[in-house]
Amino acid sequence: MSATTTDDYEFTCSQCGEGFAVNGGMRAAVLERGCPICGSPVSADAFDPCPA
Repeated sequence: MSATTTDDYEFTCSQCGEGFAVNGGMRAAVLERGCPICGSPVSADAFDPCPA
């Protein structure tokens, strides 16, 4: 398991349009719980890898 603090993904909610960078752990939580802003369900398509 990597001990990195860098953001790995850019999340954009398809419902409310809010977006922010997340790491792998945050990505898993958002997928499980939904958008932290509006609560809408989230699919893996809402995440794009951050550029290196």
